[in-house]
Amino acid sequence: MPPSLADYFDAPEGYKGHFGWLCGYSATDDFLENAVDRFSCLNQATRAHHGQIKLALFLDAGNKPITTVDVPGVLHCQMKSAPPLNLLHAKVALLGFKPDQPEDAWRLRLVVSTGNWTKETLTESLDLVWCLDLSSDALDNVTGDIQQSCADFRAAQNLFEEIASWCDTSLLSLEINDRLTTGGLARLDVSAWLNLCRQYARGKPRLVDNRKRSLFNQLKSWLEQPDVAGKRNYLAMGSGFYEGGKGDKPLVPQKIVQLLQDDNLLTKKPEIDLYVNPEACQAVASNVATLREQHITVRPPSQLAKTERTLHAKFIFSANYRNVSDTLTQCWLYMGSGNLTGPGFMQRMKTGTGNLEAGVFFSPERLARTPAGNQAPEETLTWLLPIQSEIDCDALQTPIQAGQEMEERAPQFAPSITWLKWTPLADGQGTLHYPGFPGDHITVLATGGTSCALVLQGFLWQGEMPRWVDITWPSDNGAQSAKIPVIDALGRIAATPLRPLDLEEVLWQLSRFPHTPDVDFAETTSMSATSAAGSFAVNSDDQPVSSQPVRQVMALIEGIAGRQTTLPESQWLYWCRSLEQALIQASDNGDISRFIDLGINPLSPLREAPFRPEYAEDDQSDKGQDYLQMLMRIEQAWGVDSLDHFRGA
Repeated sequence: MPPSLADYFDAPEGYKGHFGWLCGYSATDDFLENAVDRFSCLNQATRAHHGQIKLALFLDAGNKPITTVDVPGVLHCQMKSAPPLNLLHAKVALLGFKPDQPEDAWRLRLVVSTGNWTKETLTESLDLVWCLDLSSDALDNVTGDIQQSCADFRAAQNLFEEIASWCDTSLLSLEINDRLTTGGLARLDVSAWLNLCRQYARGKPRLVDNRKRSLFNQLKSWLEQPDVAGKRNYLAMGSGFYEGGKGDKPLVPQKIVQLLQDDNLLTKKPEIDLYVNPEACQAVASNVATLREQHITVRPPSQLAKTERTLHAKFIFSANYRNVSDTLTQCWLYMGSGNLTGPGFMQRMKTGTGNLEAGVFFSPERLARTPAGNQAPEETLTWLLPIQSEIDCDALQTPIQAGQEMEERAPQFAPSITWLKWTPLADGQGTLHYPGFPGDHITVLATGGTSCALVLQGFLWQGEMPRWVDITWPSDNGAQSAKIPVIDALGRIAATPLRPLDLEEVLWQLSRFPHTPDVDFAETTSMSATSAAGSFAVNSDDQPVSSQPVRQVMALIEGIAGRQTTLPESQWLYWCRSLEQALIQASDNGDISRFIDLGINPLSPLREAPFRPEYAEDDQSDKGQDYLQMLMRIEQAWGVDSLDHFRGA
């Protein structure tokens, strides 16, 4: 069986998902949970605890909001207002992966799908996927193929940049203490990899979209290339949806045939197959006879499994073949999101008339038409596309039907604020605020549904910090509501509460950096933490460090210094965020109170040059400033900021 759409989110061996973007018409929680789990290699509990964005999701405004509580690690960036299009229908993923070693390596993946990011795509529909991978090593020896791949990634980056401009992306650039969160740092990393690819991009990209020109016009231009020119005698077209109405005007498939014949790209009497959903093929159902007169045979799709699926793939394939051979030559293929309709294929992106669509044009290598020979499955047309030539729609027990028109969905745009920042107060209270926003027309609802009081610092919340809150606001269409995430002091988004760590657990976590330990595992392995941190331990007088509070804390300090002085510069900012969180989680540890009794700041040695990497030794540099400010926040959390430094420190 071919891989499923979810399989394309699997991280390559030795890699983990760093950051990625997705766009589509629709998505469901269950598919996204599956995808981000595969991509990040982190379970749901860990992602909820980590509170950082791994995948940024852009959907058509008709899709219901998907929150970071529903799917931790995924941020649905809702549209701020109506964009200049009919529907956002393009289905593209742009993913960045990073290995643990070597630190400067990376891999990019571009996925173009005909299916949405939904469970139905995995279980009910027939769809197609085109995938392209590019590694950093490939740029060491740039060939023509690498230049072509770089052009495709450049096209994808351009597409996502425009889509992002229509949406609320404020959480992707969230800063806490004037510093980006780890999710924001990862986004910048992947953007830098894409910018590097742009330098090597040459030629026309295979990835196309219809922001400026329709897919129909771009197909015409693409077919004018010398290496694609020449007549073919076979054409196959398929679509999950066709134009509605009675079909009294030429259908898009007929226009495609006319284009190809006018440009001498299709013979006068070719074999033409048109694949449809027999129970829902819109105007095709009433035009079978007319299509037959034009040598177009209407067929149901092929099925790879016993469970019948509905055709959702959109494709156009053409090639030459001879009856005496099973080999197809001069092949070319379009596949993508654009249905063979006016808004999907004939129009450029435009308000009310043209969707935003994306697809690929490319020329496959020589293919076998059927699996009768010895070719590998991926070199066989009937394995690559859901087509067959044995049955046409006349042979079906039930006549083909027009089915239902596409259901319209009411748009849901982003509220004026899409997150709130938490600031703890005394007596088990806190405030929720959005920087620079007065909040006078927004109501934040408390747990019982009552309104939170609006005070100078923000909305007053009674109790522990919530992961999310409900807000309401008035509009011309009546009262509106939304569920928005709450950000904690460490920049974690809709995160589960931080649990206290003992010093052994801190050592264990830091010893695993840059790995993010699974929460389910970390919470049940205090003994494992002790053994895993052995390389950090400082033993004296044959007595365990854990029995001596002062030695335990100093072992931690030495362990931190030993780890951070060997870190590559590319990991420094990530290390600072991880170190701050782990040490703040240990702030209530009893061993630290011993230093308070002694009047000594145990963190003070970490300010000295021997305890810091060379690139962060300068207090005036960005990395040095980031580090010192982090230490100050930890010292305040530990209650040691006003204590004396070690002598000589």
